[in-house]
Amino acid sequence: MNSSPKLSIVIRCRNEAQSLRNVLAALRAQQCDFAWEVVLVDNESTDDTRSLAETFGARIVTLSRAEFSYGRAINVGVQAARGELVLLLSAHALPIGAYFLASAVAPFSDPQMAAARCLLVTSPRQLATWYQPKDIQYASAAEQRQAESGTAWVGEYPTGGCCVIRRAVWEEVKYDEELESNEDKLWASQVLAKGYKIRCCAEALWMYTRKYGRRERWLRENRQHLSLYRITGRAPLGWGQYLKLAVRTLLAAPLVAIRYIADNLIWNTYQVTIPWQAKRAPKRGSFSEFEQHR
Repeated sequence: MNSSPKLSIVIRCRNEAQSLRNVLAALRAQQCDFAWEVVLVDNESTDDTRSLAETFGARIVTLSRAEFSYGRAINVGVQAARGELVLLLSAHALPIGAYFLASAVAPFSDPQMAAARCLLVTSPRQLATWYQPKDIQYASAAEQRQAESGTAWVGEYPTGGCCVIRRAVWEEVKYDEELESNEDKLWASQVLAKGYKIRCCAEALWMYTRKYGRRERWLRENRQHLSLYRITGRAPLGWGQYLKLAVRTLLAAPLVAIRYIADNLIWNTYQVTIPWQAKRAPKRGSFSEFEQHR
């Protein structure tokens, strides 16, 4: 434990011993030339989360379930942090590679850099967009309003699940403690409005390991849309669109069912006829799926 680390890693969790073990092991394997610490914001865990964190040398800060919000958990963790930079990390965010930390802090050689969002390897959109680093900075309030007029900005701004922030900037702008979600997007918007810069970092890779069921995914996405409405005042769906989608869904349901049945029958036919297909000589030349379809 270093008395003045360059980087503090703030992990928020409750009863996440299994996934937390993997994250802490990945952090222990890091190769970098600066000191870092782990601060665990524990939401009254009843499993082995706390003892596991202590085994890895983490400092533990307790936040009661009654007081919990994502924004409050971040603020509590950053307040306890001693580094000039803070990596916000979910207990389900698994850093990839031994140089994750070194890559994640590299953008902060620029004094205007307020935050760096790391690259989620399971997101095709991010991989297609951030194969090279991308900086976000606005020249005017009008430019920022235009950029944030839709919803694309939500996908680009840093996620509290895995990003690095500059603690001095956090001292200027704290995270909103009332929102159900998207407190990280609001923070980024407020920071950018002050003239700071944010990096979409292509070199620091991570993987989200938690699997959501359908109901969990709906509830999570509903919280995100609810908080986004509180921030922007824009509803994700109007009643006119809702009625159109409802009619389209009802009309498409039989076709979807037929397509599902046909796809399964075709695929199962491929599988059951493998011994018969194997009697033919292997085909030579390019496969049909490699052909360009215009």
